[in-house]
Amino acid sequence: MARRAHWQPTVFLLLAGLWAGVTTAPVVAQEVPQLTVGRLSGDARPTIDGVVDDDIWSTTEPYSTFTQQEPLEGRPATEQTDIWFLLDQTNLYIAVVAHDSQPDRLVVTQSRRDANLSNTDSIQILLDTFNDGQNAFVFGTNPFGIEFDGQVMAEGQVGGRGGGGGGSQRGQLRGFNANWDADFTVQARPTGRGWEAEFAIPLRTLRYAPGDDRVWGVNVQRNIRRKNEQVFLAPVPRGYNLYRVSVAGKLNGLDLPTRRDIKATPYIAGSANDDRTVTGDTVDRTGDIGFDVKWGVRSDLTLDMTVNTDFAQVEADEEQVNLTRFGLFFPEKRPFFLENAQVFQLGQPQSIDLFFSRRIGLAGGQPIDIIGGGRLSGKLGGYNVGMLNMQTASAVDRDGDTIAPSNNFSVVRVQREVGRSNFGGMFVNRQSVGNLATDDDYNRAYGLDVALQATENGKFFGFLARTDSPASKGGSDYAGRAFYSYANDVNNASLGYSQVGENFNPEVGFLPRRAYRRLEGGYNLSYQPLQWPWIRRIAPHVRFNVFADLENNLESSFAHWHFFDIRTNNGGRFGYLVETNQDRPREAFTVFSDSSGKTVLIPPGEYSWTRWAFEGNTDPSAPISARLIQRVGSFYNGDYFGWDLTVGLRVGARLISEIGWNRDDISLPGGDFVNDLIPVTVSYAFTSLANLQGLIQYNKQNSTISSNIRLALLNRSGTGLFLVYNDRRDTSRFTPDELLGRSFIVKYTRLFDF
Repeated sequence: MARRAHWQPTVFLLLAGLWAGVTTAPVVAQEVPQLTVGRLSGDARPTIDGVVDDDIWSTTEPYSTFTQQEPLEGRPATEQTDIWFLLDQTNLYIAVVAHDSQPDRLVVTQSRRDANLSNTDSIQILLDTFNDGQNAFVFGTNPFGIEFDGQVMAEGQVGGRGGGGGGSQRGQLRGFNANWDADFTVQARPTGRGWEAEFAIPLRTLRYAPGDDRVWGVNVQRNIRRKNEQVFLAPVPRGYNLYRVSVAGKLNGLDLPTRRDIKATPYIAGSANDDRTVTGDTVDRTGDIGFDVKWGVRSDLTLDMTVNTDFAQVEADEEQVNLTRFGLFFPEKRPFFLENAQVFQLGQPQSIDLFFSRRIGLAGGQPIDIIGGGRLSGKLGGYNVGMLNMQTASAVDRDGDTIAPSNNFSVVRVQREVGRSNFGGMFVNRQSVGNLATDDDYNRAYGLDVALQATENGKFFGFLARTDSPASKGGSDYAGRAFYSYANDVNNASLGYSQVGENFNPEVGFLPRRAYRRLEGGYNLSYQPLQWPWIRRIAPHVRFNVFADLENNLESSFAHWHFFDIRTNNGGRFGYLVETNQDRPREAFTVFSDSSGKTVLIPPGEYSWTRWAFEGNTDPSAPISARLIQRVGSFYNGDYFGWDLTVGLRVGARLISEIGWNRDDISLPGGDFVNDLIPVTVSYAFTSLANLQGLIQYNKQNSTISSNIRLALLNRSGTGLFLVYNDRRDTSRFTPDELLGRSFIVKYTRLFDF
């Protein structure tokens, strides 16, 4: 007999108790910092060389009042920071002097474009160019002079990720898109005063409302890494980060010209691919050309067009081990789709995505040629708008079998902002075309969503979506979600409910499972014990997910109980946690298979298991650092022992490497197996725009070693010369040829302004 889900009362009582512990921090009115931009006339311009010594900077007064968020919220910064803003008809110029009483102790751990700035001395500058308190551009650097840029949308809270916002790793989209690559110039260097930086940001790089005496939102975050101190120009409440656009200061006196510009980025590429898994001629040599065009239709609206799109320089995917019966998420890494990608998000990220660009130009992990397409994004009549259309070619394998017909993809997104809230809708369409297409080969998705700022610290997210498919694929069905998150300086809590119909099918989205009801929630406590200076935070937390089928029978559940979690003052962390799981597969599924033919199955049934884990890391800014998660306990109806270990090695800022070891040692009645996944990453920076990167991965389950080596010699906005070598080898004894395939790619791309 199917077991009914009796978890609802227990979970609601738990959440009620947690919610009762949420205390609202008193709102203290703070004076908004007011800055005035200096206006340049004539031919005088600052020299962008990373030393703030030009007389032209003295034409305006620097702003020097910065406030701590960490470690002592509300206290003055322990080191002085001076920042200047100058403007002419083409550029915004910014100068920063980050004074340091011990300049020989600067910490510089990153040397690559768009690298994470958390564990290095750094500056990040936020510009809310529409002064709407929600959206912004971010520019940053460190003493090595790297280029860092990104876009903030909805104060970093897209899709209901929680109250604190958050960044995104390369290719992973949240409320901050670090994958946006702007055309700007920055130079920085250590000096006797500490370290200094100068920026020249072309106005054509930004979107804004033209006119005289305009006001932008502005904030600046400085990271003083040896003290693990974060300070802000406009104070940001603890529990939030730089992306809390609504608390930014104001930059006054901006005379902004109308922006209309065209940027063309042509490319030329050649490759040689040796695929040893096919019969006959294994080597395929190709050459190609194409281009992207960016047109500033208006100062607040941009049209991007691409012809014969190429992604040869894109980083390889990091391999993952799947111990579940559901598909894994691999992030988008192709530049054209990453720019302004937040505009096209609707749903629950990585769980119910109505649009996931990785569905375009890829089928079963194999690339499909993209003939071309376009994207219009920006503001129009008070609305955020996004329109995208892409055309892919048909694809056949070397045996002439069809992989995919030619497809046309269309997306339309409209969103209205009201204060710190927004609401909108989206339409997604895939239609097969060409001589391989059939009349009933289509898929459409529609959605409405809302993000309501219910209180100063609480936000509600909701969406309702429908998909239409041919009757042979299930016809039409619905999905929806309601989610509430709350965050202040001590508490962070969330509670959500979602439901997905049995025939809900967003083919151009991401949906790892369907036909379920889901209850999710969590609570984080962040407490600072001042009596123990070496402790930065005591941060116990809990989170859970419960899935039931559409008849309320329990399907699966997961809970993470992290009652002991200590964050040290230097950035280290250690703690102990418990993970509890339940699962009820209706059919047997494969949990392990390898190249020798060994297969281990999980039979149908009801399972529950518990794992205990130690989690910790040393100071991530140190030359040698380590992270470890070690788990022991049960797994389905068997035993589990495993770990995820990463060791980082750094020589100055130029040479950075990491070696990882993920092991799963599992004993089940159906068989025993060990998964080993060992990734090695190495990066060497010749300059802030020239670097050599390597990713080598050993996967024991697949018995393979894969290599991705990339040399990037960048010029502007992520363009330049790329040399890429890929290699994949078989380590098993069951194949006659160790080499499975290799390729060498040369690509050159350049940005032209008109």
